[in-house]
Amino acid sequence: MRILLCLLLILYACTGTCMAQQEIHINIPAYILELVDSDSGNIIKQYNIAVGTPYEQTPIGTFSIFYKEKEPTWTPGLNFTDRNPVPPGPDNPLGTRWMEFKRNYGIHGTNKGWDISYPVSGGCIRMQDADARELFDFVDIGTPVIIGYETMIVNEKLDGLYLKVYPDIYNRQTNLPERLLELYQNYRDKYQQPREPHILKTEFDTAYEVKIAVPLKK
Repeated sequence: MRILLCLLLILYACTGTCMAQQEIHINIPAYILELVDSDSGNIIKQYNIAVGTPYEQTPIGTFSIFYKEKEPTWTPGLNFTDRNPVPPGPDNPLGTRWMEFKRNYGIHGTNKGWDISYPVSGGCIRMQDADARELFDFVDIGTPVIIGYETMIVNEKLDGLYLKVYPDIYNRQTNLPERLLELYQNYRDKYQQPREPHILKTEFDTAYEVKIAVPLKK
């Protein structure tokens, strides 16, 4: 009886894992893709990515993967002089995996590795090829892809409230004192008013983090 019960529990756990719903979350300025359990909100995997340039921006919004392909062929766009298709192989800039979430926009690998964590693509999400192969096996047709643009992130730590600020790569004027105060509202019952907005730099090339508030005295 105990053996049967153990087997049923194992089967139940496996079924729950297999049926877990997943989402892809992308924050463009952070150059991060997260595979998230949609039920618990827990991050399953996290990957560094490249995103679109300021001239060919990655689209923002809620999408879903509707097409997957191994060893894709790349067809150059209208801005390329040579528009001959590039077959699978070492010269293919899509790498070995393609996951399309909007017409002509996809999450894919690369035949290079040095360009990750930069705004260098034509709007697609570019990953290390090994990461793209791994993600390809995790996701199915219909997996939601949620792409946002958030340059200011507030995190709670043991000694206080911290703000992480990313470069505004698309020049959307998002690193503003007003945005900082807006983010603080969710924590105002636990922390003192944030320090003066001079903590927001006007020019910087890499993300930085700064402590903005300490817990309220009880």
